Amino acid sequence: MSRRGFLAAGGGIAALTVLGACGNSGDSGSGGNAPTSAAPPAEREVQTDKGAVKVPGKAQKVACADFFGAFVVADLGLVPVGASGGGYDKSGPLYAPKLGKVPVVGDFTKPDPEKIAGTDPDLILRTIDTDDALYKQLTGIAPTVVVSFQKLSLTEVTTRIGDILGRKEEAGKLLAEYNKRTQEIKTKHAAVLGKYTFTYAQSATDTTFWTLGEKWTDTKVLVDCGARLAEPSKSQTDPTKEYSMEQIGILGQSDVLLVPSTIDGTAEAPENAPLTSNALWKQLPAVKAGRVFPVLSGAASLGTGLELVTVFDKVLTKLAG
Repeated sequence: MSRRGFLAAGGGIAALTVLGACGNSGDSGSGGNAPTSAAPPAEREVQTDKGAVKVPGKAQKVACADFFGAFVVADLGLVPVGASGGGYDKSGPLYAPKLGKVPVVGDFTKPDPEKIAGTDPDLILRTIDTDDALYKQLTGIAPTVVVSFQKLSLTEVTTRIGDILGRKEEAGKLLAEYNKRTQEIKTKHAAVLGKYTFTYAQSATDTTFWTLGEKWTDTKVLVDCGARLAEPSKSQTDPTKEYSMEQIGILGQSDVLLVPSTIDGTAEAPENAPLTSNALWKQLPAVKAGRVFPVLSGAASLGTGLELVTVFDKVLTKLAG
């Protein structure tokens, strides 16, 4: 299951709210290429959701105890020694070469402490809320950092994890790249962005669909690029809002409709068919005008956000005609 599939199945909705380019090769779990500047301290104290935790000055062997953390770790130039969940080998050309062969140490939300211990980590990263019993198990293996991404934006995730891993420089470069790319989109496509409104919608079940508001990670990336949301997404306060298929007509207020794509961003994801094959969908003005575009979904880090920026650039170019 890919990150998009995990979200489409509902497992990631609670874990991913407002949460993106990776290093050329990344450090391996055995150390890799450390900067030649001043050596980091042997140990530092960082603040986590569980309080202050002492961590390595610059972590080298990070085990990710849930699904989302691996993408952020890879963004910052480090290949984790273990990752939870699956589908990393199908996570696209940016991530599959780095994460596809990483040992799996649990499912999407529940790690296997024994498997994590087998990777001999120097730090364990947990990016969703964690009960005390599991936390105690993990801290018995290695310093464990719990930072819920549910409380952070994608840019905040990069800054926070960059600090925790001792990779502030890498985080700063990634943030600068994201800000540069999104501003370039705003400038390059100002006319199109001023002309059209957008809605990102996807199937929730066979009989319902979601509109994705600004607090949804993918939508926030689009807004950072200058997209103006149409109602009802514009006013919704939650990341997602669920509607019955009989209410598809509410999407008629949008000039452009965006739907989840396959991992390469070129075709509509098959799991979205309950929405886009519905007769009411075909009556929407944007559909009749040919302004429906598949784009990447499931942004879990700033690197994955940058993948979406690239795809959205192509959408805006097509709209410009």
